[in-house]
Amino acid sequence: MSNITIGFIVLLFAGLCQGSFGLGYKNYKPLKWEAFWGIYSLFSIIVVIGWAFIQVPGFSQYVSSAETKNVVIPILCGVLWGMSAIGFSKAVTYIGMSLVYGLSMGISAVVGSIIPLVTMENKPSTMSILVLVLGMLVTLVGIAVITKAGIVKTAEQEALEDTTANEDSVAGKAKIGLLLALLSGLGSGALNVGFDFASPIGNAIMQDGFGETGASAIQWMLVLVGGALTSVLYCIVDLTKKKTWVCFTYKGSKKRAVILFLTSIVWFAALASYGIATLLLGDMGAVTGWILFNALALLISNLWGIRSGEWNGAQKGKKILLYGNLILIISWVFIGISNAI
Repeated sequence: MSNITIGFIVLLFAGLCQGSFGLGYKNYKPLKWEAFWGIYSLFSIIVVIGWAFIQVPGFSQYVSSAETKNVVIPILCGVLWGMSAIGFSKAVTYIGMSLVYGLSMGISAVVGSIIPLVTMENKPSTMSILVLVLGMLVTLVGIAVITKAGIVKTAEQEALEDTTANEDSVAGKAKIGLLLALLSGLGSGALNVGFDFASPIGNAIMQDGFGETGASAIQWMLVLVGGALTSVLYCIVDLTKKKTWVCFTYKGSKKRAVILFLTSIVWFAALASYGIATLLLGDMGAVTGWILFNALALLISNLWGIRSGEWNGAQKGKKILLYGNLILIISWVFIGISNAI
């Protein structure tokens, strides 16, 4: 079995994890939002650093000997992602998992793949780029259809309920949720840019025999710790300002903390697997892999959204959603071909 075939299999697993971890965001009671996001971000730091240490015990020497840009840019991209991730988590509570994933992953797929393509030294053939661009355009069409499905869903569900007294509040939350989802997509795209800039460190690690898993662990550590630490600091300020530290003592908070820890593991499993897949897919891995990774995650999250009842009472919206998913699957064909040319 070739490295490219193995890479696509690993990428499939990564997309499954990425599309599923958002389930842990849907209900964070009895914790307040700032407590939920703070402890989740703290767990994420522990998981990321712990995995890096297990894979490459002396990783600090690789980081200290690397060029400044290969360390600073990934960290800055991580901080940008950390700020946008706050918006992502809030957007899920405002407009639902399916719609947030649709907007966020769509923007992330394009932003996170174009920059590595522009900056890569060994450009692919003209035909490969043309097929890739076609795949990107089809991906954007699919994402637009899924976004439309989310808008139709909201209208259908509101029509079934008596929302007259609450109309302004619902509309206001929907607008805020859409804006936060758009911003989170930009930040999520920065993740892949940061990971790609850290690739020289990963290459050095692989040359010393630690393999793709070790390289992926260290490249992600540089990006993710900066972002998660940003979220932790934000939540500490928010907890203090709102005086909500007490929610950690509420009944059920320990159970919720365990769920959040498991969520952080699934989340990092997605990114770690994606990192391994890009290294197996070759020079175009960070470009085509990121698009497929986001598209797969979007498809999986939509299936979870349907199963969890987000689309109840929205038959027209659900039908449009299925069409959008079909278009995404078609786009994968073009992207896969571009990687093979």
